[in-house]
Amino acid sequence: MPSEAELDALGTKPKIKRTPKATRQEPHRLDLDRRIRTPEEVSLGFSLEQAQAEALRCVNCKDPKCQEACPIHTDIKGFINKLVDGDYEGAYRVLLATNPFPGICGRVCQYELFCEKECVLARKLEAVAIASLERFVADFHRMSGADDPPEEEITPNGLKVALVGSGPASLMCANDLARKGYRITIFEALHELGGVLAYGIPPFRLPRNIIAEEIDRLKKLGVEFQTDVLVGKTVTLDELFEQGYAAVFLGTGAGLPYLMGIPGENLIGVYTANEFLTRINLMHAWEFPRSETPVLVGERTVVVGGGNSAMDAARWARRLGSEVTILYRRGRAELKARAAEIEHAEEEGVRFEFLAAPVALHGDERGFVRQMECIRMELGKPDESGRRSPVPVPGSNFRIPADTVVAAIGQGPNPTLQRETPALVTRHGKIAIDTRQKTSLDGVWAGGDVVRGGSTVIQAMQDGRTAAQAIDEALRERFPQAFRAADPLPLPARQPAPPRFRILARRELSPDIVLLEVHAPQIEAHWKPGQFVILRPTPTSERIPLTLVDSSRERSSITLIVQAIGKTTRQTAALEVGDALADLLGPLGKPAHIARVGTVMCVGGGVGVAELLPVARAFRQAGNYVIALCGARSKEHIILDEELRSALDQVHWSTDDGSLGFHGNVVEMMRAWRERDGRPVDAAHVIGPIPMMRFAAELTRQWGVPTVASLNPIMVDGTGMCGGCRVTVGGQVRFACVDGPEFNAHEVDFDELARRTRSYIEYERLADQIHQCRIGLGD
Repeated sequence: MPSEAELDALGTKPKIKRTPKATRQEPHRLDLDRRIRTPEEVSLGFSLEQAQAEALRCVNCKDPKCQEACPIHTDIKGFINKLVDGDYEGAYRVLLATNPFPGICGRVCQYELFCEKECVLARKLEAVAIASLERFVADFHRMSGADDPPEEEITPNGLKVALVGSGPASLMCANDLARKGYRITIFEALHELGGVLAYGIPPFRLPRNIIAEEIDRLKKLGVEFQTDVLVGKTVTLDELFEQGYAAVFLGTGAGLPYLMGIPGENLIGVYTANEFLTRINLMHAWEFPRSETPVLVGERTVVVGGGNSAMDAARWARRLGSEVTILYRRGRAELKARAAEIEHAEEEGVRFEFLAAPVALHGDERGFVRQMECIRMELGKPDESGRRSPVPVPGSNFRIPADTVVAAIGQGPNPTLQRETPALVTRHGKIAIDTRQKTSLDGVWAGGDVVRGGSTVIQAMQDGRTAAQAIDEALRERFPQAFRAADPLPLPARQPAPPRFRILARRELSPDIVLLEVHAPQIEAHWKPGQFVILRPTPTSERIPLTLVDSSRERSSITLIVQAIGKTTRQTAALEVGDALADLLGPLGKPAHIARVGTVMCVGGGVGVAELLPVARAFRQAGNYVIALCGARSKEHIILDEELRSALDQVHWSTDDGSLGFHGNVVEMMRAWRERDGRPVDAAHVIGPIPMMRFAAELTRQWGVPTVASLNPIMVDGTGMCGGCRVTVGGQVRFACVDGPEFNAHEVDFDELARRTRSYIEYERLADQIHQCRIGLGD
């Protein structure tokens, strides 16, 4: 990017002499020693001199094929001609007219597949560095401190459009529709904006200030953003139309990671690329313990895959001190990642192992991955992608050491909205569309990875642009009166939103368990027993799941119960009336399966008693005879006894110290109850500490009683995007956040669940110790 001295030295225009045969300029890069110790941006862009020289390489084609090849048809010829003339702000204005995100596209667009591939010079020489020039123009404008060019006057048409997801498809759609006078609201499930730009792409490729600045441009156009809203769960498509939105665009992305499907995949230290990158990029795990979300990176990391996510994960692992190998089942020529990212990875010390694939992972006695077993491959006939298919070489198995494994083998569309909207036609999980991005539902369009599968940022933007044009045409035909008025038709002014997720009431239930009533009208309107939320008490906290316990329609509130056992739960439990949670997403997961079966035994231990209450109450309301067997450490730790007794047929307590009720644990009480009461039980539901659920399930198996366990494994996003909550049930890997949290307790691998739940225990202890010390010091 231009230096301060270069900005000050402007005044002489470059000589207007085209030099197509000149050597292609290469952007400066951050010093290698610094690169592998910091998330700072690696490519530093062109200097002013380089930009001038590279612009002069353009031959000013009469019919620029590069512009036609660009998915969003950026005015490449126009902005480069301005550069040649030395009119750098003019180049910026030309760029913005067709591409409102030049800082993003200039950094992450796979230009070698599009514009630069069709550059006339590429036929015999090196293509013009179009993306680097685009980035230079955006950086030059930002560093010069110049204001954005004034917007043309926009006439509001009085129509609202909702966009789901804040990734590149939605951002482009929002830009184009806002400029046509629509009031746009973008709904984002996560707490940061940008979609894959924020959680998937590292800051050393795309600095966060660039994303923020280019999204701010949309805010200046009047685009509104609402985070912590999962459309399909927090609000439905039908409700969006009921709220007055004339159209909806779905840009929910490809957030369902593919698994390797090999033995040992659930060992500790094995990640999907989505989880690994989300923990680091979105949750700032590289800053732990200042950031509260950890990531496990051992001495030796193996990344499986050959795309951009594989390069991103490998380069992050290098920055976190690991020796890194990328394992790819094809050859170097078949790598799908950008050439620049492959080169940067090699410069940073990443090793490549080609023509090899994993077949098994092997761990130690604690359940940590330690080795990857691989098999050699050879290339056979081309597959439908045009690349030669990898074929295993019999008897060629070998092993390599691995303390961390990242599976970067692709992802499919996030399934949440599709599952909650059965009328939406899909094909292989992707939302089906026509040539204008229209879905099977009236008034609903879609684009980006949710219709393509994994693709590129610029293709997602292309879909957003196509959809915006189609939406505008459809709404002009449907609401012609909105576009005939001589005077603007502004909507009512937006009113300042009240604080979200305020604490309405707080009650201490035991020495370390607190009840919080939280104002959350959308969640209250949709939750059902068995579902949960993901929350953050502060803007730097990790994301933690808590089961929904109750709600109040009159107060538009939900009730959560939290046990203060670590830093984040202590911060949550310490909130007072009037305080607010930083983030709250839900309701998540599937509701408990409630049916009239006869007699139901509900078993809860510790804070699991709170999570049991709504499920047991729902069983009773369905006409069952419900028995609650609940366990606590002592009389002082008994919670919600009155609520349970008022709703159920029988409530029995056990205490570890015998201070009240049965002396012993809750599983021992189950045996004693069975011997004493003898009442036949038709179904059981267990929730609580993992050992309790395991032993309770073993007992009900002996009784021949169908049993459901509600699982609460480690989660990051809670929407099925990362796969961190995966559990093995009946020999199959399931995602607890979208497939559960309720599973057949007799099929759950509780040993594996216990190991994975303890993955970060040392990190959690460290974070809690630091937190307690700061409290002690009055911080």
